[in-house]
Amino acid sequence: MKRDLSYLSPFKKNLQWSQLCELKDEREAWWERESSKKWLIEKYPSLEISERDFSSSWITIKGENPPEKVAQLEELAKGLTPWKKGPFNLFDIEIDAEWRSDHKWERLLPALDSLKDKVVCDVGCNNGYFMFRMAHHEPRLVLGIDPVLHMQAQFDLVQNYATAPGLQFELFGVEHLPLFKDVFDAIFHMGIIYHHRHPIQQLTDIRESLKPGGVVYLETIGIPGEDSVALFPEDRYGRMGNCWFVPTMSCFINWAKRAKLIDVEVIANTPLTEDEQRLTPWCPPPFQSLKASLDEENPELTIEGYPAPRRFLIKAYKKKS
Repeated sequence: MKRDLSYLSPFKKNLQWSQLCELKDEREAWWERESSKKWLIEKYPSLEISERDFSSSWITIKGENPPEKVAQLEELAKGLTPWKKGPFNLFDIEIDAEWRSDHKWERLLPALDSLKDKVVCDVGCNNGYFMFRMAHHEPRLVLGIDPVLHMQAQFDLVQNYATAPGLQFELFGVEHLPLFKDVFDAIFHMGIIYHHRHPIQQLTDIRESLKPGGVVYLETIGIPGEDSVALFPEDRYGRMGNCWFVPTMSCFINWAKRAKLIDVEVIANTPLTEDEQRLTPWCPPPFQSLKASLDEENPELTIEGYPAPRRFLIKAYKKKS
């Protein structure tokens, strides 16, 4: 499939265009690696579609089709296991991913500003579950970025049938936001910040890539406590080796303020439970999930003895001028 950046040409004056094009070519070349071919789907079964629904918990696509064609699609989808974000219902194939991402979206929804005709970025978009939920709100463009081929393959499979207008996926990372200056009306940064070494730099880059007056939705794991502190695990947190800083809510808010974001609002502060994150047939053993990350005798602690994770969600803005 030939992919290009022509959809970004209306914003060219706000982009580091030549660098973006070079980056695009480099990342597209990843598909040519021998190790990448397991994620590449050359052809999808042709299926009739009668309904698309992006407004409810399950991203749903329906249609009456021969069972053998639906079985072909199911085999392709299973070949993309593990599915970490969801859920999706594709022609009655229920892809119940490790994360019930609809829980996070429902926490955010009451505080969601209008996305109609907006230019949006979903940083670390995984397979695009949130992008499809955004599509219901009629944005002009949603750019999802995630430098993982497996995630793009899952997104492509769903989008092949969803054909949600305005959704684009690029194999870029949060570190590439400086290539975008004053571009986005809204940025979603959902469960990313603790996976990177420099939280304030991420937030500063987000601010710079927002249009004046733009909004960012920030979500992270966190720990309880009133002091403005962040846990810095010696090695792993909840078995995660790529977990760097786990803040208290006040620390999280202060990160946003130190990055010169304004009007910071707390949307949610909730415990993380197995209703939201657990193993399923679409993310089966030997993969591990929340249960394996907690102390068996005291689920208030991680397996390493740290406070168990909560989920924090805040909203903030870039100054208008």
